[in-house]
Amino acid sequence: MKKILSVVLGLFMLLMLPEISFSADPGPYVSGRLGMAFLEDSDVTDNIDTITLEFDTGYALGVAVGHNFGMFRLEGEFGYQQNDIEEASAYGYSASAYGDINCFSLLINGYFDFVNTSPLTPYIGLGIGMARIEVKSFEIAGYRIGSDDDTVFAYQLGGGVGYAMNENVTLDLQYRYFATEDPEFGVVDAEYATHNVYFGLRYNF
Repeated sequence: MKKILSVVLGLFMLLMLPEISFSADPGPYVSGRLGMAFLEDSDVTDNIDTITLEFDTGYALGVAVGHNFGMFRLEGEFGYQQNDIEEASAYGYSASAYGDINCFSLLINGYFDFVNTSPLTPYIGLGIGMARIEVKSFEIAGYRIGSDDDTVFAYQLGGGVGYAMNENVTLDLQYRYFATEDPEFGVVDAEYATHNVYFGLRYNF
């Protein structure tokens, strides 16, 4: 008898729970994300020499405003990333390096959502835009080189999965490959490409 009462009580409590939609309705949304940034080694070249820079793991963040069209999302995003310069090497020799490299980006992103009947929605995406790359307080083996910046074309591609907590709030886990046209600092060219992992939150209106 006690088991029957427990089952009936459990079913009653389930019926009393609010209905949960596993996908957001079409409409506007805002989102924010924070994550780890793994900046690839960068070859810095002039007409004669090439120096390879290595970086510590940094952090990245982004905020976006967009619109959900059902299975497709379009958004504008502002992003920021920071990594410390760790080491410089050339001709088989390496030396300690100091400074940091910052990236400010403005992107238009498009996402395709694989909508299904579960709260988990995988997606893929890509984006294009512009980025300002800044090198600050750059030193190699105690020799001060200085600071500089350049604004270049940028793009990103990646994918992830969203978890719908309810009709309005979606938690987000995303991998992104982000790269730019080679920035120029004075007479040298550099490379900028990074692999980022983000945890984010999206609020659907």
